[in-house]
Amino acid sequence: MPWGITMRLLFCLLLSFVMVPSIAHSDGGWPAGDQADIDKVEAFLNGIDTYRARFIQTSSGGGYSEGWLWLQRPRFLRVEYAPPNDLLLVADGNFLIFFDRDIDQVSQFAYNTGPFRFLLSEEVDFSQDMIVNAIERRAGLLRIKLVDESDPGQGTVTLVFEETPMRLVKWEVTDAETKVTRVTLYGHSFGLPLERKLFRFTGHDRIRRDYRYGEYE
Repeated sequence: MPWGITMRLLFCLLLSFVMVPSIAHSDGGWPAGDQADIDKVEAFLNGIDTYRARFIQTSSGGGYSEGWLWLQRPRFLRVEYAPPNDLLLVADGNFLIFFDRDIDQVSQFAYNTGPFRFLLSEEVDFSQDMIVNAIERRAGLLRIKLVDESDPGQGTVTLVFEETPMRLVKWEVTDAETKVTRVTLYGHSFGLPLERKLFRFTGHDRIRRDYRYGEYE
């Protein structure tokens, strides 16, 4: 998925402090404490069955939007924006489907593209193509920066976790031009039964005005 499209879809909140990152050794290894943190994050993500949360998205250009996110690992995802934004991302088990109602455009992408492909994979493994570039800690938050090993210049994804209890609370996407999209996740729910219709996009969904499933004021 092109990073420009990803910028419109995925999010995190800028922290108000500066942190010095740990850097991997030249042989690709990490200190034992850092590796333990990486292992803990992988175990947390791999342990997710179903997940639902609300989000607030901001951008370095002043953009603001809200919406809902549903995840059923592996392979199913729905990112839905609140009115007046008419953007929708659905992973239906076969493709990532991006719908922009404003221009009535539907685009499909393979699962092995885009910086968040690991969320939909059978197993989250940060030793694969989306690899850990830096680890930062402050005030109970663990930040893990990821880059695409095959093309590190295209940008970075930073995942932000609370550690007690562990949960993904923020993320930050920086593109090749250093433009940043930030997201805060809140209202977390795990292990809920999710209806399959959340992860379906048809021609009917394309034309109906009430395609949203989130609760909006």
